[in-house]
Amino acid sequence: MTSTAGVLALLALATVVAALGYLHLEPTGLSPVRNAVSQYGITTFRAGYRVATIAFAVAAVALAVGVDGAASKGGREVVVVLLVLFALTRGLISWFPMDAPGAARTSTGQMHGLLALVAFVSVATAALRLGTVLSHGARWRSLAPVSSALGWAMVACLLGILLARSFPSLRARFGAIERGFYIAALTWFAVFATACAANVH
Repeated sequence: MTSTAGVLALLALATVVAALGYLHLEPTGLSPVRNAVSQYGITTFRAGYRVATIAFAVAAVALAVGVDGAASKGGREVVVVLLVLFALTRGLISWFPMDAPGAARTSTGQMHGLLALVAFVSVATAALRLGTVLSHGARWRSLAPVSSALGWAMVACLLGILLARSFPSLRARFGAIERGFYIAALTWFAVFATACAANVH
């Protein structure tokens, strides 16, 4: 079950990367440095964004199954719950598009912001928690510092995202900071999906 879950997570991650790559290569008019990834969801290329979010949700469910079957008891349950929470928020978010920059705030846009915040916090916390769990277990112990480092990288990017909303000097780099978060999260998923798929001990 662990190996199968890992393979499924890797296939879903490949879909996420392919969809995001497509969005970044197409003439969307958005800047990877300035614009949020969610902004693709309010363009004519919104289908690509939806594919990415749904695939990320699938990857999270698969990894939750893999971690539940592979990690030592005593904390892994928290990681599984956080991954399921991430999956739920990623799966829903494309149906609650962000408000266009400069437009009036709407309840849909506010829900989008809440879903994004919960998703980002849940996966960063899952990475930090898994690092702690693995450091006290026998399996995947060598990956504990990797999980913790990627978790802290996500926390740093999340703080940067929050600061960019308040400071004009950072606002122009919002997209780059958010994409840094995506890179750290995707890397964390890939590391542990691979560990599950290979049934690494």
